[in-house]
Amino acid sequence: MSTADPIEQLWSFVAAAGNADAVVFDTETTGVGDDARIIEIGALLISDDTPIYEYDQLIQPPTRLPAGITELTGITESDLADQPDAEFVIPQFLTAIRPLLLIGHNVSFDIRMLNVEGGLLGCREVSNDSLDTMTMSRRMFPNAPSCSLQEVMRLLDINEIEEHRAISDARQTWQCFQQLKHMNHPVVLSDDEAEQSRRRHAATKRRRTNAYMRSSYLSNRDTTPVNAKPDGMVIDQMVCGVTISGDTAHQDVLSRYGYDAWLWVTVSHGIIESGKNTGHPTLCVALDGVEIGRIPALQEERHRGQVPPEGAVMVAHIPNSKADRESGIYRLRLQMPAENDRED
Repeated sequence: MSTADPIEQLWSFVAAAGNADAVVFDTETTGVGDDARIIEIGALLISDDTPIYEYDQLIQPPTRLPAGITELTGITESDLADQPDAEFVIPQFLTAIRPLLLIGHNVSFDIRMLNVEGGLLGCREVSNDSLDTMTMSRRMFPNAPSCSLQEVMRLLDINEIEEHRAISDARQTWQCFQQLKHMNHPVVLSDDEAEQSRRRHAATKRRRTNAYMRSSYLSNRDTTPVNAKPDGMVIDQMVCGVTISGDTAHQDVLSRYGYDAWLWVTVSHGIIESGKNTGHPTLCVALDGVEIGRIPALQEERHRGQVPPEGAVMVAHIPNSKADRESGIYRLRLQMPAENDRED
């Protein structure tokens, strides 16, 4: 995000747009529903197939920023607190881009959001010609299970990660556009390539959904652990709640804290000693010096490498579910970082 004065930056963009013939742009918003509002605009002005100016501006919305959007984008309420509102940015932005070709990834969404904001301010709708790299991608990779920006970059061998920030996404969209428009014919993925793409997309979607739901759930809760913190390296990322096998055998320990308790635990490496996954690596979870259980083999694979060889101090949670309360059972879920990317 630029540290330039918003007024100076906006007028510089308007002036530079007079020398452009296209704009690649992206918006970040408070959601995707009818009540969504723009919180960031990123734009690359293009002249004769060359980027000539970048514009990136946060926008303070009139509504509360959902926790899930902060999880997705990294944008916080404090980031937006001193930023201009839509009334300052949108009218001038729309005036600047009206003569230009609009380029974006799923560009119809971003045009709709501009028109939502503009409509609230009495601005004429944007109806420019546009090019959508998502549509181009579907044409060039007809059997690709997903044409998200991240997956299109993978298909085009662009080794970057989608950050879900407006200017970064706009730059990456431009890279994709440059490659897609020079493809001479569609590429049909092999069965293996299509399956890998499907799995990558499913894993990304699952991580995003879990992170959004989890951050929304945690946004109004005090997650401070109530027990003494053990010594050791701390990993306190709480993106995935992982089940612990064996926790029901330690009701005496868990019941001391009760439902909805957040707790420090120690996590160490071990081996599953019985059952169908005997010999498989696992992570052992101990609470107040008592080993409560181990995470399942599948979860160990999904989070492999996240805990150092010497182990770590992490956070766990006793869920407050209706089913557990009715049965009088206390369970423990280990809070872990997001699952690793899986290419297979």
